[in-house]
Amino acid sequence: MNIVLLPSPPFEEIGGVSTHVFMLAKGLGEVGHRVFVIREYPPRWFRWPFVRLPELLLEKVSLNFSRKYRLEVDDLYFAVAALWKTRGDLHVLNIQNVQHAGIVKWLRRLTGCKAVLTVHGYLTYEAESRKWCVVGDKTHQWLWAMETAGYDQFDAIVCVGSKAGSYVQQFTHKPITIIPNGLDTDLFRPASGDFYPKTKIHILFVGLLQPAKGIMDAIRAIQALVRDYKIDVVLRVAGKGLQEQEAKQYVAEHGLGDRVVFLGALNKEKMPDFYRSGDILLFPSKQAGLSGKSEESSPYAVLEAMSSGLPIVAYRTSALQEHVQDGTTGYLVEPGDVNSLGMHLRDLCLNTDLREKMGKEARVYCMQNYSQTKMAQRYVKVYTHSYD
Repeated sequence: MNIVLLPSPPFEEIGGVSTHVFMLAKGLGEVGHRVFVIREYPPRWFRWPFVRLPELLLEKVSLNFSRKYRLEVDDLYFAVAALWKTRGDLHVLNIQNVQHAGIVKWLRRLTGCKAVLTVHGYLTYEAESRKWCVVGDKTHQWLWAMETAGYDQFDAIVCVGSKAGSYVQQFTHKPITIIPNGLDTDLFRPASGDFYPKTKIHILFVGLLQPAKGIMDAIRAIQALVRDYKIDVVLRVAGKGLQEQEAKQYVAEHGLGDRVVFLGALNKEKMPDFYRSGDILLFPSKQAGLSGKSEESSPYAVLEAMSSGLPIVAYRTSALQEHVQDGTTGYLVEPGDVNSLGMHLRDLCLNTDLREKMGKEARVYCMQNYSQTKMAQRYVKVYTHSYD
């Protein structure tokens, strides 16, 4: 089959969608299909005169209208790019965001393709949590209406987690298939031998430095390990964000400079070695936004760490309950319970056998359930079913 995946942020860009598209394209290629990936950002020769300049001018009149214009022009570019890349021989169009449902009817009419939507999150809730809109304003109403009309345009809908599936069911009665994210388990593998000699236990944090990701909770949990249990640990933080300065100030004020290391946003090529340098992944991600309804759908950081042989200590939210086997591949605690985070970290730090056993279990579980090949095979079943 000729399969188009769109839109995709550049793989170098930090985020789950870009990683998902890269891994899915790789997996689909391994099982014999031709895959064409269309990037989220049009080339500069198109973007500046036809997208950015009109968008900036329209923003002075109406921000809402400017966003609608941007969406329409993006859809036009995506449709033309899909036709050009496949020379019109398009079998499956796999869109990564419901806001681009508008191109489905045109490409279906021109090529007879089947349209599949992958839902990675909660469009309207995420817009609210990022303060792009507030409940009831014009942007919020526009996004909600877009979702209400959009999902029914597709032949099949895939969600990366059951929580995302429940969200979509607000808008459509179509059946929903849950296919978790997949990854290259050969690339993300445990360290062999004395890969990263160290005297301290390395606890890893991966994500944007913002309230929803729980960076301050992570630092306070490390503070408790050092203060209350005298454990020799270091928290290695990969990421940047709005709370970076606050986090660094807290670390400095509480004498944690040698216990918390800020590495900035690491290139994706460096992430496999980053995980191999660690002993535990701490992932205190929680709900975000005024509504408290936006949260992780299927976080790649957790899957990558598990594939690398690390046990997980995380808050019990959304897909974390699907990915982490509590008590076997890691520990889950209620959101905001920093004390429990600290106690489970203490147990793993003090018990090397337990830490290694959970890490091995995490690796096996990830290989059995979250490889890119397995993800691709699951998608092919959806593609062929919707094509019949």
